[in-house]
Amino acid sequence: QAQLGRVGRAQRERRRPHCTPDLCSEVVFSSPVLKMAEASASSTSKRKPLKVDIGCLTEKNVGQLKKLNLATFPVTYQEQFYNLLWKNLDYCRLGYYADSVVSAICCRLEDRPQGGKALYIMTLSVLKPYQRRGIASQLVKWAIERAESEERKCDEVQEISLNVQTSNESALTFYKSFGFEITETIPNYYVRISPPDCHVLRKSVNGGIVSPPGDSERKELE
Repeated sequence: QAQLGRVGRAQRERRRPHCTPDLCSEVVFSSPVLKMAEASASSTSKRKPLKVDIGCLTEKNVGQLKKLNLATFPVTYQEQFYNLLWKNLDYCRLGYYADSVVSAICCRLEDRPQGGKALYIMTLSVLKPYQRRGIASQLVKWAIERAESEERKCDEVQEISLNVQTSNESALTFYKSFGFEITETIPNYYVRISPPDCHVLRKSVNGGIVSPPGDSERKELE
C-alpha cells in the first residue's frame, strides 16, 4: 500500500504465517483496511455508535499506538515505520474513548509525477471491543476533511489512496461509501497471502485528478 520509505521484509514477522481475508489481516498486508474498519461495513447487526475524541500523535503517546498495532495487526511494525510517522504528524491521529486509545489512523504524503501530493492511508486500526461502532468511519472522515481543509491547503493534496486485497469485499464496500473508486488492480502484490492481488483505490480531493493506472508503486510494508 510509498515513496517516503519502506519497511524491510524482515520487519514483518509475527503471529500468523497466512492472513485470512478479514479486515485486520487485509489491512496490514495491504496497508490500511483494518479488520475493525471492514467489520463495521460488513456487520449485519448494528451496535450503538461511539464518538471518539481525536488526538495528535506525540512522543509521549506513541507507545500507546505501538500497543494498539500489536493488538490489531498480525505483524510487528518496527521503528522504521514509526520514524515515518514523525514526518507526517499532520495526518496521524489517535482515537480516544473514555480516555483510552482505542483506534488510530496513520497516513503519509507522497509526491505525484503529475504534480501535487497524494495522501496515502498506511494503517487504520480499532480495538476489537470497539469495532462496528462507527469509529473507523470517524477516522476516515477526519483524514478526508483534513486533506481538504484550508489549514492544510499548503500540502496541495489532490487525491487520497490506499490498497485493498481483491477478495476483501467488505473493505471495498467500506471505502467506496466514502467515494473511493478502484482505479487499477496489481497482480501478485502480496507475498504471504492469497489471493496475492490488490486493488488500488483512489479518491479525488480539492478538485484534483486521480493518478492514472500504472502510476502505483509497491507500498506493502515489508
